[in-house]
Amino acid sequence: MKLSVIMPVFNAERYLREAIDSIINQSYTDWELIIINDGSIDCSENIIKSYTDTRLRYYKNEQNIGLIQTLNKGIDLCKGAYIARMDADDIAEKDRFGIQIAFLENNKEYALCGSDAKVIDENNIETGKILNLQSNEYLQINLLFSVPFIHPTILIRSEVLKDNYFDTEYKHAEDYELWCRIANSHKVANIGNFLLRYRWHSSNVSVTNSEKQEEIKNRIICRELKNIDLQPSEKELYLHKVTFQQFDSKFSIKKETFDDYSELDSWFQKIINANRNLQKYNEAALISFLWSRWIVLCISQKRYRKILKPQFSSYKLPILSRTFKLLLFLRKKA
Repeated sequence: MKLSVIMPVFNAERYLREAIDSIINQSYTDWELIIINDGSIDCSENIIKSYTDTRLRYYKNEQNIGLIQTLNKGIDLCKGAYIARMDADDIAEKDRFGIQIAFLENNKEYALCGSDAKVIDENNIETGKILNLQSNEYLQINLLFSVPFIHPTILIRSEVLKDNYFDTEYKHAEDYELWCRIANSHKVANIGNFLLRYRWHSSNVSVTNSEKQEEIKNRIICRELKNIDLQPSEKELYLHKVTFQQFDSKFSIKKETFDDYSELDSWFQKIINANRNLQKYNEAALISFLWSRWIVLCISQKRYRKILKPQFSSYKLPILSRTFKLLLFLRKKA
C-alpha cells in the first residue's frame, strides 16, 4: 500500500459523495481511503456504506471526539508509505495523488508537499484561487507569519507524521502548529498546480471559530519568533502581522489605515538582526520576503514614497531580483 488518505466526516451529507468520488476517480490507484465518522447525525453513514470499493475503510467513533483526535486516530490506522489529507466537502483533482507522490519520490529530502487550489462555493461555482509560495526557503520564512499551506492539499511521508501528530493544545490552528514543527527539521514544498477544489462556506472552521483561531495563531507566531530569540511586545506582534492582514486573505481583504511605518521598519530590522545571529533563514530570502510585504503595504495605503525607504532594505542585485519575483507572485496571488 503506497498511499493512505484520511477523511474525517461530521454531518457532511451534502458534499460527501463528491469528495469520495474524487478519490475513487484518481488516476493514481494504489491507495486506501480511511473514512472516520465522528458522530454524524445526518445521512453521512448511509452514503459511506453505499460504496463497495474495497479500498475504502470505514470507522465510526462511538461519540464525537473532535477533528484533532479523529485525525490522530486516522494516522494510527494508516498503512501507506504516504498519508494524504482530504476533507469531506472538497474535491480532489484527478491527478492530485500521482503528481504529489511523484514529487516526493523524486525529492527524498522533502517531508511533505501541498498545492494550489481553486475555491468553490456551496454550488461548485468557482469563486477564486489560492496560490502559495513553493520553495522551502520562502515557506520556512512564511511560517514565521502565517500558514502557507492549504491543509486538505497536504501529502506527507508517513514516518514523519507518525513521529509528530496533531496537538490538541492548538485547536482551530492545529495544522499551522504541525507544519511549523515539521518544517523546523524537514524541507517542505508546495506544488504549483491546482490539485484541489477547496469549498469555502459558512460552516468552515475558519469562519465559525475565527476569533479563537486568531488567538491560537498568535501563540504559534510567538513560539516561532522565540526560536530566533525574539519575544515581541503586543505592539510588535501587531506590526508583525499587519502586512498579512492587509493582503493575505482571499476572502476578506482588510484595508485598515496604517501609519506606523517607522516602528514596522524597526521590527523588521530586529528580525533580520536576530536571524543574522542564529542563521536560521537564508538572509537574502528573508530581506526580500519582508521588503515585498512592506511594498505591498505601502501600495495598499497609497504611501508610495515610503516604498524605497525602509532601513532593512538592500539594493544588492540578488535581493532586488528576489524581491521583484516575490512582488510578481503577490500580484498574481491577488
